[in-house]
Amino acid sequence: MKEKIIAKRKLIDILVIILVGWFVCVPMLGNLDVYKDDGIQHIARAYGTKESFKNTLFPNIITSFTNGFGYSWNLFYGPSTPYAILLTSFLTGNFINAYKVVTCICLIFSGFTMYKFVNCLTKNNNASLLASILYMTFPYHLTDLYIRNALGEFASFVFIPLVFLGLYNLFYTSEKKNYELTIGAVGLILTHNLSTVIVAFFALLFTVLNIEKLKETRVKKDFIINIVFILILTSFYWIPLIETHFAGRYQVYQDGAMSTKEGFLESRLNFSQLFVTKNDGSFVFELGPHFMLMFAVSLMAFRRMKSDIRELHVFFIVSTILSVWMSTKLFPWGLFPDEVSMVQFAWRYLMMSGFFLSTVCALNMFALIKEFNIKDVLVISIISVMYICAFVGYVTYDDGIQDINNLELGIMSGREREVVAGTAKAEYLPVNAFDNRFYIASREDEVFVLEGKAFIENQEKNGTRLSARVETYDADYTVFELPYIYYPGYKVTIDGSPLALFETENGFLGFAIGPKDDGLLEVSYNGTMAMKISLCISAISLIGFCVYVWKKR
Repeated sequence: MKEKIIAKRKLIDILVIILVGWFVCVPMLGNLDVYKDDGIQHIARAYGTKESFKNTLFPNIITSFTNGFGYSWNLFYGPSTPYAILLTSFLTGNFINAYKVVTCICLIFSGFTMYKFVNCLTKNNNASLLASILYMTFPYHLTDLYIRNALGEFASFVFIPLVFLGLYNLFYTSEKKNYELTIGAVGLILTHNLSTVIVAFFALLFTVLNIEKLKETRVKKDFIINIVFILILTSFYWIPLIETHFAGRYQVYQDGAMSTKEGFLESRLNFSQLFVTKNDGSFVFELGPHFMLMFAVSLMAFRRMKSDIRELHVFFIVSTILSVWMSTKLFPWGLFPDEVSMVQFAWRYLMMSGFFLSTVCALNMFALIKEFNIKDVLVISIISVMYICAFVGYVTYDDGIQDINNLELGIMSGREREVVAGTAKAEYLPVNAFDNRFYIASREDEVFVLEGKAFIENQEKNGTRLSARVETYDADYTVFELPYIYYPGYKVTIDGSPLALFETENGFLGFAIGPKDDGLLEVSYNGTMAMKISLCISAISLIGFCVYVWKKR
């Protein structure tokens, strides 16, 4: 019997991870308030992306948002999570259940990737299983899941272990399997921009630690190959992102749009918040006494650690301390330039604390407990699971929650400071449109004449498609404003002849035609040439990467 269990140990570990993940997700079975905080934005974005597919193969513009004038999430924010919700909705029948399923899958897969990482370090199933369960039950991990509904950041937990697994294989093993670096980095980039920045910082530290090894021909070659694959696989996302940045002035790129330096400094945690959480609906930032106890014995564990992972053990310890420090008021963020505020919240660095701390605790127990076995793993895991159960009161429910199809999304009233379901803080509008939100709120959904005189009839608008008959009467030229917010990728023609487009002073799409001209005006969103080329590059490189992985394995 014992031999059979040993033979199927990894399968058993997979089942345990799934069981723990399912237990942690039990609150999802109720009427969870998935619209709380960031949740409504993620679900609305997935819903809007589905609607956009009805008009174009490039669903960058969510046509029904911003009072029907269009709003772009997908040009600025990683597209993986809305696509995941959208695809899952075909199985669940609605977007709320799809959101719940996606979050549960992300939690379980974060356990899988953590297991894979620690197993590569230790070659020990018990240490790997413990690390995965600790990672899944790290309090901040579940703050993202249940309190913030921050799906983008929450999903990033899946890819962090893969990034460091790829780097470990690259620098510390003779194995050729370091493609996990590409998978992890691509997953991060396409999931959450800000998490990518934070992970990149610690990945850079890890690379600097091993800079001498980077001089080896094999290491250098594989490192360059991974970087190239990361860039070309994600080119369909970052090339349009850069193109949009240079196509006009968008609010997201303005100083203080995402976060001000003052706001970032205010987000730093009091040291006490790492130990105690106020019972006032606050986010849970505490680390947990079981984590701190296991971390406290790091020096003892280091002395018993195998020599081949001592250097890594030290790196993980230092990174744990650094990431926790960076989230608190004890870190001198005020001495840094304003650009540090781009991650919005200092406490976001706790996501890295969860990864490093879980790794250190598992390594410590593996080194210190004599004949470390599955019973030890189960005892610590039960303690960790029971600890997070104490925070069940922070989970909020809403028995009257409506399906996303029944909500009015992206409707702006024109108020100075406004958070709208579907468009958040309107940070992805052109600056001109952002500054003229009252104009957006009061504007009619039709073609306007800004300069000159013209007769417009038979207007028909369906999403990003519009047609009308226009006839100009002015002796000079006539300037029109279309009922679309200015984003690159629109095509406007008169009797089939393309017109030059520009952004109006209101942040809308504009064009001009000559004197006494008439014809059939047609508008469509087809994406730019750069979008089409980059999509082809990514598709072809995906095939190439699959072949590369197959050869590596």
